[in-house]
Amino acid sequence: MYSEQDFIDINRRIHKNTAALIPTVVVILAAYIFAMKARIQPLAMGAGVALVLALCFGIGFFLLPNLRYRGFLQDMQTGLSREMEGTIVEISDHVEPQDGARVHQVRLLLTKEEDERIVYLNASKREGFPGPGAKVKLSLYGRHIRSVEAL
Repeated sequence: MYSEQDFIDINRRIHKNTAALIPTVVVILAAYIFAMKARIQPLAMGAGVALVLALCFGIGFFLLPNLRYRGFLQDMQTGLSREMEGTIVEISDHVEPQDGARVHQVRLLLTKEEDERIVYLNASKREGFPGPGAKVKLSLYGRHIRSVEAL
């Protein structure tokens, strides 16, 4: 399910966000410096607030989530995995953040233990994933699905 293309995509997104954030911050910072040198207090105050908002918004809403997701992909690639066999009971339509990734909850009825477990399917990998009632063998990293094989 995961490939080198996932790393390329997230790195491209990080570079794109950084390329948009840096010029914005530089322009606002230049306005702030100009206002401080020219002693234009309202412009300095407005530019200072705009600078803080631009940094908080750009870093908090764009850069950090992408960096967390890249870290998640790196951990998934090198981390330990385990396998589970069972029947998919339900796939949630609700997307939630989990460990740096946006995921759907998947309820899985285990074959051997006859117990139900919740595992996570990356929201971008939903297409092509077997539906409810399918018997599958899952490779997991923690509770995240790395790969799926229909039985």
